[in-house]
Amino acid sequence: MTSPDRSTFIPSVRPNSLRALAVAAIATGSVVTAAAGSGADNGDRAALLCPIDRAPTLPVGVDGKFSPTRYSDLEEPTRAYSNLVVACPKCGYAAWAGSFSAPVEADLEAWVKASLAATARRAAEDPVWAYRHHVQILQRRGAPLRERIGAQLFYSYVLKRRRPAGGSEPAVERDILAVRKEVIAMLATALRDEPPANVRARLEWLYLVGELTRLVGDTDHAAPILADCCKERETLGATMGKLACDAADRAQRKDTFEEYRGGMINPSAAAAAAVRPAEPATPAAP
Repeated sequence: MTSPDRSTFIPSVRPNSLRALAVAAIATGSVVTAAAGSGADNGDRAALLCPIDRAPTLPVGVDGKFSPTRYSDLEEPTRAYSNLVVACPKCGYAAWAGSFSAPVEADLEAWVKASLAATARRAAEDPVWAYRHHVQILQRRGAPLRERIGAQLFYSYVLKRRRPAGGSEPAVERDILAVRKEVIAMLATALRDEPPANVRARLEWLYLVGELTRLVGDTDHAAPILADCCKERETLGATMGKLACDAADRAQRKDTFEEYRGGMINPSAAAAAAVRPAEPATPAAP
């Protein structure tokens, strides 16, 4: 993995007031507004009509009340990320719940029907598949980079909830690792080409680049990025500053462990584990 040029991102001045949440900074304003107004977090189960075939569609996820603290990748464990995206059970169209029924361009509609209908039912019933469809559609329609980053990051959070209680599973960790690498690359591009105006927001993005880099197993590149963020802990604030310094210390010690559901796992090591072959139903003949 190519290490981002940290000198481009570290600010020389500090503003008086800044955003507190990196996730809110990553997603575009329209995404945050859509999520807040979608009813996804308040139990609202009103059907949404698909803009392509008018099929009624419902959010299918549940929230994830596993921990009272924010995880180091900035997931809020009690937030229902799985309900922020919904998918049509007939054609497979997926979008943020708050804008799901908005009109769709004719060329995108044709592509959805040709490419996503085969897994439409699965996407309508499984939030992981709903996000897969959503991410593909955002890329297909050329959505803003910040919106795509937010979708990929939330996708990684939903994937994490496939982890078995108290452990990890190699195939799940490989999926999470692949998505995290995409988020790292997109964040680095955004920081270079369209960084946030706010100093704290830029530092939060940089922290996320460093921490995700640590979690995918590349502590050599993560350590200096996180160390730079730790130096700016006063600007980051108490919570983010502590996360940055804790992560910097871990990266320096080549620690790639991650807290999840009250336990500790090593996602990069789990992703690298060989898939155990299935046991034969009967002993092989001598």
